[in-house]
Amino acid sequence: MAILRQQIIKLLIERGVFDLIEVEEAISLQKREGQKFSSLLIKHAPEKKDIAIEFINRIINPPAITVSQLVQLKIPPDVLRTITFETASRYHILPIIKQGNSLNVVLDDPFTILDLEDVKELQNYAINPIISPKVEFMGQVELRYSRTLDSSFDSKFQDMDDILSGVAETLTVLRKDSKGPETTHMNLEDAPVIKATNLILEKAVEARASDILIEPLKDNTRVRFRLDGILQQFEDLPKEFHQAIISRIKVISGLDIAERRLPQDGQFKIKLRGREVEFRVSTLPVVGGEKAVLRVLDKSLGMLNIDKCGIRDEYLEPLKKSAASPYGMILMCGPTCSGKTSTLYSLLNYIHTPEKNTVTVEDPVEYQIKGLNQVSVNSKTGLTFTKCLRSILRQDPDIIMIGEIRDFETMDIAIKAALTGHLVLSTLHTTTAPGSVVRMVDMGVQPFLINASVIAVIAQRLARKICVNCRQPVSGQPYFIGTGCRDCFHTGYSGRTVITEILYMNPEIRDAIASEELDEDKIKNIAREYGMKTLREEGEFLARHGITTMEEVYRLTPSD
Repeated sequence: MAILRQQIIKLLIERGVFDLIEVEEAISLQKREGQKFSSLLIKHAPEKKDIAIEFINRIINPPAITVSQLVQLKIPPDVLRTITFETASRYHILPIIKQGNSLNVVLDDPFTILDLEDVKELQNYAINPIISPKVEFMGQVELRYSRTLDSSFDSKFQDMDDILSGVAETLTVLRKDSKGPETTHMNLEDAPVIKATNLILEKAVEARASDILIEPLKDNTRVRFRLDGILQQFEDLPKEFHQAIISRIKVISGLDIAERRLPQDGQFKIKLRGREVEFRVSTLPVVGGEKAVLRVLDKSLGMLNIDKCGIRDEYLEPLKKSAASPYGMILMCGPTCSGKTSTLYSLLNYIHTPEKNTVTVEDPVEYQIKGLNQVSVNSKTGLTFTKCLRSILRQDPDIIMIGEIRDFETMDIAIKAALTGHLVLSTLHTTTAPGSVVRMVDMGVQPFLINASVIAVIAQRLARKICVNCRQPVSGQPYFIGTGCRDCFHTGYSGRTVITEILYMNPEIRDAIASEELDEDKIKNIAREYGMKTLREEGEFLARHGITTMEEVYRLTPSD
């Protein structure tokens, strides 16, 4: 293989595709950094790759294999064991046939031929490269190796296999590749790793988990679900199979299966019993391996319907009227994971009509809504909130939603948009609704601009609801608790509701904002005189009516 690479490189230099300096620099970097030679060779000139592949195909003329042929091909376990799963995923190669010292290896990129001599496991073989389309190739690599994992996996997952008897036979994964959307049906009997991964996904959806955490520990892999805002243990898996499960998630998320040193973000969709559920994936290298966190975005839970988002009717109708305003700004505030974005989506879904041009700027786009123009910011390419907003204002928008206002520049553009005839919805990380006004002034916004642009500010928390099946009154108190049962996983809680604080702008509040001594308590007291309920007051109301507990109220809301 060394001779073959030297011959290919010599011809590529002779044809002027690469020069000697580029080749020597790639060789030097490879020795120092240990990266793939092919990647280093085109690092500074990626446009040369297609030309190089054309020459490589002329020189070698490798045979091709289709995806359907690869799927039907039976690969003996001893052939797969010629190279490790880590090597196969790093170099995107799959050994399929071994005859003596000859080994047929499938590649998804002819350019990878330049890397084959670096694979130590292949140095004792005469390599015959075969080219396969990129579509589903790494899925086949992951699937083939997952089938050959140590047989002890099946015994350790015996309990999980028992659970699997009651789940759906197939799970449909929808993801995008270079050729557009593709639907892949994966039978649960294919491999233990796929069984385990599908089970985790399905059980998370069934439990209405908002997040899935897969973490490498010293002796095992811990899987936890975030149920109603609180992390709950789901299962401990064998440590030795941690990376296989992470790789499975990477494959269906379209991530680089070989990259373990850097964080990655991706997403995928599943169809489960007629429901379409999105998963947003984030991987992070930690001590002991890679940690994966999957955010579950289940549209069937009704979070996109303003009437089902949990806001009480007496607050909902005024909010709908405010959202129907042709211009101005509505702000949502609260800490992370308080449901701010979901409530904004609900409002947006309520006010959007085909007659309006609605644009959102998000990081990332969480829910894709039909009819909306949704932009996902990308800091790597320089597509920031600020740049997006400047461009959007030239797109003739009626309604603009900004995922989060993080700095003065974004705030300044948003306010100017609200003042020039646009309805602007956004989120702000503050504790209370009156506190958001103080926060805006601290960011550098002039009080008169706040008075002229802001319609309403909503503060929100997500509180766990008492399980209706085990709810009991507290002796001597006007409150309730959940004693715990099977339906609520013995937590005493099932589902969540919102605790809402809504500040509507009126002349008295505007005067307080314009005063020289801006005071949060002063704004809050004026708003309470005009009917605003603070987060603590609203929480106590919900607790008295048996919706949540006082423990939740004290945990989530600031004291008055």
